[in-house]
Amino acid sequence: MYNLSGFLLLIILLVQACQKKDEIRPNIVILMADDMGYIDAECYGGPIKTPNINRLANEGMRFTDFYSAAPNCSPARTGLLTGRTPSRVGVYDYLAPNSPMHLPKGEITIAEMLKEVGYETCHVGKWHLSAWTRDGMKGPKPDEQGFDYWFAVDNNAVPSHLNPVNFERNGEKVGPLEGYSCQLVVDEAITWLDDFHKKSNPFFLNVWFNEPHAKIASPPELIKEYVQYGKDAEYLANVANMDMAIGRLLQYLDEKGLSENTFVLFASDNGPYRQASTGIFRGKKSFLFEGGIRVPGIIKWPHKIKEGVISTTPASFVDMLPTIAQITGSTMPEDRTIDGTNILPVLFEEPFKRDRPLYWYFYKRYPISALRKGDYVIMGNPKEQYKLTSHPFDSGDQVYFKNARLEEFQVYNLKDDPAQKIDLYPDNSEKFSNLKMEIIKYQKEIIDEGPTWEGLPEN
Repeated sequence: MYNLSGFLLLIILLVQACQKKDEIRPNIVILMADDMGYIDAECYGGPIKTPNINRLANEGMRFTDFYSAAPNCSPARTGLLTGRTPSRVGVYDYLAPNSPMHLPKGEITIAEMLKEVGYETCHVGKWHLSAWTRDGMKGPKPDEQGFDYWFAVDNNAVPSHLNPVNFERNGEKVGPLEGYSCQLVVDEAITWLDDFHKKSNPFFLNVWFNEPHAKIASPPELIKEYVQYGKDAEYLANVANMDMAIGRLLQYLDEKGLSENTFVLFASDNGPYRQASTGIFRGKKSFLFEGGIRVPGIIKWPHKIKEGVISTTPASFVDMLPTIAQITGSTMPEDRTIDGTNILPVLFEEPFKRDRPLYWYFYKRYPISALRKGDYVIMGNPKEQYKLTSHPFDSGDQVYFKNARLEEFQVYNLKDDPAQKIDLYPDNSEKFSNLKMEIIKYQKEIIDEGPTWEGLPEN
């Protein structure tokens, strides 16, 4: 009887141990390139040697239709951290120096959400969600948006990726550094994991590289490997250097036994400034055509996501907050619209239905509005075109943003025509009337909710 009781007790303890193991929250690592093209990496058919990005694809799920939240940096990053369309939040464009526009403190980020369930959080690399002044960041710094520890530049590494001088660590200027930005950022991530992270707690590590955003600098030995590409050699070498930095971080996670319980996302913040990096897609950075918003996207989660899977289901930056909430047992904000959808069924190759269509509003280039539903994307414009410039968001832009109304439309079937060469709307306007009403509705919703900024430069 004693032996039977002991055996039953052992079984109960084993079951409880398995349950606890299943309940262990995964670590979260987000790796983001800056202005990297859809077809740059080898696993997307590109010319650059990227064995470590390839490894993520081989060990996880590679998306063919993965989208940024916007076609340039500050709004794209806003959408990723908040799960909300960035124009709804009030980040309408990149943040210029001294701009009053910034990620509002009232927004809840992935980091803030995860801290509520015991995560330790670290941000390293580019931030660009606060404007920059001579005295440092203006607007919320990473520690005010949920990060326990941070090592960041406001926007680009200065004077270039080599030996940057403008990093801050936890609010203190670091001064001149030696080395390439991507390697320095990974050094800092590893230092945090070694010296500051409490090993008993799960972690969220947000790694936002400066590469390959201009002004670039790449190791000469890597540039030599791409000399046949002429003036593009340094750009290609720049991505290769970032890939090597990613490899160092992945190797560290392996050596410390952390990889098996770590969810990793790799993506680029938006489309590239280099047209050759967009492949067949129309447009590039700053445009809502596919070349500006469709980006490489890979998710690895050992023992949860099958290895080497390719998904054609559209997914977006705004889906990350609800997805991470689901896998970590976190509570999403309930007092605001979350535009993303939990894509866990996609990762598990199960039936999936999107809660809200993918939507973009970016006033700066035409078309200004886009909505994807299924295989179709509808794009909208006002009849009277606004000035198209690259200047920072100003008072005239804000008036235009708040008053623009969609009156002209284009529709493309992205499955049959990913290059967006054939506009289906002129001959099928009645067929797409529901899509037309939907994009008009979403644009109005965004305009009504987006805040008005005071102190913008005059037009």
